[in-house]
Amino acid sequence: MSVTDAAPVSTGRVFKRLLGGGSRHQPGGRWTPLIAAGSVAATLYVLWIGALSTVFGNALLWAYGSLQSVGLDWPWLDAFAAWSRGYTANFHRDIAIFIGVTFPIAFLTTTAHVDRKKLAWTDIVPAALSFAVALYYVILDDRFLNWSRGFSTPTMWDTIVGITLVVLVVELCRRCTGWGLTSLVLLLLAFTVFGHLMPGPLKHENFGIDYFIEMMTITENGIFGSPLEVAATYAFLFVLFGNFFEKTGGGDLFFGLSSAITGRMTGGAAKACVTASGLYGSVSGSPTADVATTGPLTIPIMKKMGIAPARAAAIEATASSGGAMLPPVMGAVAFIMSDLTGITYAAIAWASLLPALLYYASIYILVHNESVRHDEGRLPEDQIAGLWHTLAHGWRHLLPLLALISLLIMGFTPVYVAAGSTAAIIVLSWFSRSSAIGPRRFVECCTTTIFQVVPLIGAVAAAGIIIGAVEISALAGKFTLLINAISGGYLVSTLLLSAVMLILLGMGMPTPAVYLTAAALLAPVLRQSFNLPVMQVHLFMIYFACLSAITPPVAVANFAAGAIAGANPMTVGRHAVKLAAGGFVLPFFFMFNPALNMQGTLGQILMALVFAAGMVSFCSMALHGYLGKRTIHRLPRLVLAVCAIGMIVPNPAMQALFLALGAAVLVLRRLRPV
Repeated sequence: MSVTDAAPVSTGRVFKRLLGGGSRHQPGGRWTPLIAAGSVAATLYVLWIGALSTVFGNALLWAYGSLQSVGLDWPWLDAFAAWSRGYTANFHRDIAIFIGVTFPIAFLTTTAHVDRKKLAWTDIVPAALSFAVALYYVILDDRFLNWSRGFSTPTMWDTIVGITLVVLVVELCRRCTGWGLTSLVLLLLAFTVFGHLMPGPLKHENFGIDYFIEMMTITENGIFGSPLEVAATYAFLFVLFGNFFEKTGGGDLFFGLSSAITGRMTGGAAKACVTASGLYGSVSGSPTADVATTGPLTIPIMKKMGIAPARAAAIEATASSGGAMLPPVMGAVAFIMSDLTGITYAAIAWASLLPALLYYASIYILVHNESVRHDEGRLPEDQIAGLWHTLAHGWRHLLPLLALISLLIMGFTPVYVAAGSTAAIIVLSWFSRSSAIGPRRFVECCTTTIFQVVPLIGAVAAAGIIIGAVEISALAGKFTLLINAISGGYLVSTLLLSAVMLILLGMGMPTPAVYLTAAALLAPVLRQSFNLPVMQVHLFMIYFACLSAITPPVAVANFAAGAIAGANPMTVGRHAVKLAAGGFVLPFFFMFNPALNMQGTLGQILMALVFAAGMVSFCSMALHGYLGKRTIHRLPRLVLAVCAIGMIVPNPAMQALFLALGAAVLVLRRLRPV
């Protein structure tokens, strides 16, 4: 093994040790059927509370009405239909059951230490404890359902079980995401408990253990709040949808279409990778999962075409990280945003369309530039599938996506959309023997889904603690004062500080967890201090939550891609940041120019699109330093950077001036000899 080959393993282990996370593994032996059974149970239960209970209840209600019309009266059928339709009314019970199934699997598949590859008592005991804690809440469900805040009082056992749950969540967060998010959780818990002893404006009122347990483990403000509820519905179902889609051959369709469209171009392998990873990423919404799915196919092809391992890994990681920005699905994060803000998903997807396309356009520009610079040709003919041949053999894989878009347009809830689209994949798979979803593949998809959402479960449960701590200690207002003090109260410096904080929060964390944490801490600052629009504030946070996956020093997408390519993740990170240059400036542009989010007249939208396209082009060229084989020297690069920044200013005349100046720099450089 060469030094280059060994680099990803050693570097990844060093950073994993620094982060303090656990080791992901799939235990065998007697644990395999237990985990498989739990995965299937979790999948069926999430489908039940998300959609099937209502669908089943409506079917029974229709059957009851039909029987009554012929003179048969079965009241038990009506009662059963009512029970089924109203089953999802109790959020506390649903989340407790979800915890009881997923937390034990999470502890059994994530060991306590990075170097430990086998289960130990430190894994089995937390798994058993988490099941027991969940069982306690399920058995006493009626008491928690009728809980009256301010009048009901936690018992001694409520306190013991509640503290145990908080400790389990912190430990699961450490194993899944490392010390980055865990340190923030511990800091906020310490501030919540001891903040009444602090001097100055950070001091808060003293409160008892009863109030702490009530807020953290009983009401909707803590662990049983919206973050874990989202993981138990939207996030889980869309990861499940992505796994079923990939298992039936949907990923192959994406790569086939990408190779057919871009394979014969200069740098065809890299461009096909960008297209395929972007398409699949829009379904999965997880940079790491996307890299793990499409990377083993795209990275070896790019390396075979002469692309350096680090650059091949960077192209894959950068393209995968934009999936949560790209409609129609945007993974689960857009649905979380819809749940938090009250904005419909359709409006979020519509507003996200142009910035997402510009993000990928900026990647294409730099990929093409590098391909010209390094004389990289097209894909080999045997790797290029004909467009019509690909569609003829894989057209049915497009139907679930069409079903998903149709259900969204028709106004169904995201949970219904995910469940209905997954059902469409399963039914359509039966028309081909090679891709049919039978019992074995169903279990495999369920198990893979659980394995993929484990880091998300640990992170969003911790986000619930963060939200609870902010609520208990009234930290939101104090945090606003702190940010304003650091930034001087200026909008631009506050946005820059927010972007840096989002990238730091994203060290090793899933995209939805970064966004949820930022929504609790940063959104109030940007909304209350500067009265910024809700849409732009939350899209700003989503963009930097996605980009944190490729931003060193700890970038999960770079580590995954580097491991596949045999490249050092730090080297991958340098290439990835350059490729994603356009993505780092786009959030600032639409924050000041909302027309890019389809808000305004057609003329304003087109003008914003032209200026934003120029901005990402100039920024990419300034950071990259090449125009094909021609070097862009320091002074022209500085001018391009100034033009890119200047075009953010919401003044059409100034934007047009910077656009003309930047274009002139590039034209003059193009006219000069190599």
